[in-house]
Amino acid sequence: MRFGVHVPRQRNLTATAEYAREIGCQAAQIFSGNPVGWTIGRLDPSDRDGFTRVVAEAGIRPVFVHTPYLINLATNDHKLRNRSRRALVDALVRAHDLRAGPVVVHAGNHMGAGPEAGIERAIETVAWALERAPEDTGLLLENGSGKGTEIGVTFSDLGRMAGPFPSTRVGVLLDTAHLWAMGVDFRKGPAITAMLEEFDQELGLDRLGGIHGNDSGAELGSHRDIHALWSEGKMGRVGLRNLVRQEAFRDLACVFEIPGEAPAFDRKRLASMRRLDRRLARPR
Repeated sequence: MRFGVHVPRQRNLTATAEYAREIGCQAAQIFSGNPVGWTIGRLDPSDRDGFTRVVAEAGIRPVFVHTPYLINLATNDHKLRNRSRRALVDALVRAHDLRAGPVVVHAGNHMGAGPEAGIERAIETVAWALERAPEDTGLLLENGSGKGTEIGVTFSDLGRMAGPFPSTRVGVLLDTAHLWAMGVDFRKGPAITAMLEEFDQELGLDRLGGIHGNDSGAELGSHRDIHALWSEGKMGRVGLRNLVRQEAFRDLACVFEIPGEAPAFDRKRLASMRRLDRRLARPR
């Protein structure tokens, strides 16, 4: 596996990439722009070039580009739908310009219209955005925790949303805290095996594009989305070891979305993950 963190934004993109290199990221995640705003901002050419240079030199891949949280692929509100479409295209273009990606997006909420209508609107929004985005960009739908009117919480629904598109353009990123909220107990290896078998049946493992490695502060199956640092949540070290030892995750990137308070913490954490990965990957 390749390990990294959601890198805290530094003074510019070049400095953000340098931070990722400094702490030992093999993979990383950044926001496409303001995570709670619609505007993405102008991309300075020298900053773009600095970012791509540092990332290439450090061998950091992939660099996931997370969309703003305001995007709702499933909304029935006309104004919000148009803003969501444009913001999704902006994120895909930004990923192209930075030679980064795939772009990670939450499926959204049907807002009372029902999951069937929400899934259909999500498919339409993704199709609209991909038609207007560079052809070398891809999208990963992030599974939800099942709160409220959220869609994309089951593999069946995610399969329906991804199915109309080539696997090279649309896949799925699994958030472990969201899976836990939906009842997948990472403390038990057979539960993870069953989850992966269901994923393969509904989508095919070729659609699995990455992992958000988050522990959870919520109870198993609670449908509550409360991220925690690994070993400080309900899954603990046993859950982390079970995650790393999965053969289906072997070639994927695992990004920890909660960064440490200081670079030294993440440097130590990522070094520890690499050691754990090497140990668990040894032939038995």
